[in-house]
Amino acid sequence: MPPDATPTKRRILAAARAEFALNGLAGARVDRIAEEAQANKRSIYVHFGAKEELFDLVVGQALLELADAVPFEAASLPQYAASLFDMLQLNPDVGRLTSWAVLERPAPLDVEVQAYRSKIAAIREAQDRGQIAGRHDPVVLMAMTISLVTSWSNASWSLRALAGPDAATPPEGFRNQLLLAVGSLTEGS
Repeated sequence: MPPDATPTKRRILAAARAEFALNGLAGARVDRIAEEAQANKRSIYVHFGAKEELFDLVVGQALLELADAVPFEAASLPQYAASLFDMLQLNPDVGRLTSWAVLERPAPLDVEVQAYRSKIAAIREAQDRGQIAGRHDPVVLMAMTISLVTSWSNASWSLRALAGPDAATPPEGFRNQLLLAVGSLTEGS
C-alpha cells in the first residue's frame, strides 16, 4: 500500500497559498513552493497538475473558507459586508489571492460562480419580499457591496496615506462607514 500523501498535500497547499498570495501566479515559483513544503516538484505536479491548476485550487479553497466563515443573509447585507471586511482584515492573503486571480486568471472559477449564484438568488428573493430595496440588480448590488468591502485595500497608497501614518490599516470608523454605505444601497425602495 502506498504511503498516505495527505500531510504532503497539506504542506504543498499551505506553501502554495503563501507563495501565490505574495507573488501571484506569474511571479510564483514551483521550486519555492516545493522547498517550503519540503516536497519535490514532481509531487506537486502529480497531486495538483500545472501551476495554473494549483493556483485555481488555492484561490477556490480560500474563497470557500471565507464563505464558510462569513454567513450570508441577504436581508442583512450591511452586516454581511462588515463581517466580510473583518474576515479579510484577519486574512489579508485571501484579498491578495483574489486580486491576483482577477489580474492573472480572467475567467470564472466554478466554485466562486456557485457561491455567488446562491447569494444572488438570496438577494433577489429578499428584494421580492421587500426586505431590501429592489432598485439595484442583484448582481450589481453584490458587486457594489464587495467593492465597498475591499475599497480600502484596493485604494491607491497615495490616497490611503492621506488618512494617517499607517496607510495599510483602515482609519478609525471605516467599518461603521461601510455599514452605512451598504445600508444606503439596501434601504428604501
